[in-house]
Amino acid sequence: ITELYFKLCLSEIDQITTKDQVDGKFLLKRIGRINNYFENLVRSFDIMVDGMEPEQFLKFRMSLLPASGFQSAQYRMIEICSTDFIRLVDKRFRDEFINNGIDSIEKQFEQIYWKSGATELATGKKTLTLRQFEEKYAVSLIALAKEYKTKNLWQIYLRLSKEEQNDPKLIVAFKMLDTNVNVNWPLSHYKSAVRYLQKDPEDIAATGGTNWQKYLPPRFQKRIFYPELFTQQELDEWGKAWVKREVFGV
Repeated sequence: ITELYFKLCLSEIDQITTKDQVDGKFLLKRIGRINNYFENLVRSFDIMVDGMEPEQFLKFRMSLLPASGFQSAQYRMIEICSTDFIRLVDKRFRDEFINNGIDSIEKQFEQIYWKSGATELATGKKTLTLRQFEEKYAVSLIALAKEYKTKNLWQIYLRLSKEEQNDPKLIVAFKMLDTNVNVNWPLSHYKSAVRYLQKDPEDIAATGGTNWQKYLPPRFQKRIFYPELFTQQELDEWGKAWVKREVFGV
């Protein structure tokens, strides 16, 4: 179900990026659809979290080893098509690339954020999950990043007239897309992982052997597609609203 929704998201992105002239109304409609798809995906986690006892889930997940949700190529494609590629670089290296004017997609790909979440806790080496994923998809993802360098959703937004760019509805839609992909979606995973994998004093490893505790929370990666659209306070408190709502019920 998740992958079918991702395919619908990519279909909307394709409609945007292949259209000769995109205006604000057309863009708003398609971004709104993508947000609807992601909101359904986020809600689907409640079914899993509340639909099984931890013992039932842990038994079920053994049949998935060593696969991981990390290996969704379509999700990576959505990320790449949504923003400038530099926004997907691990935050530890992002400023270095920007300050030194390094715009090589290949070099940026080597420091892509998701690699830090696919390392073995014991050795720090790439997990089997990551090695297999890169072997199968790295070349095509790099090619996609090059193709979308000038036509990702942010670049299309920047080509709108100033009046259209300042449309409050369009700004909200883009901010919602950023929040859905980079906060709500990973934290829904995190919520389920904490329920099923968090064990005191010892955590149960994820199916792909990843260090999910540092990979999933947005506050660790600070992955933001459109920082120009957010206030400084919103950037500083990235992901905090989700915690207030889901954990404290505020």
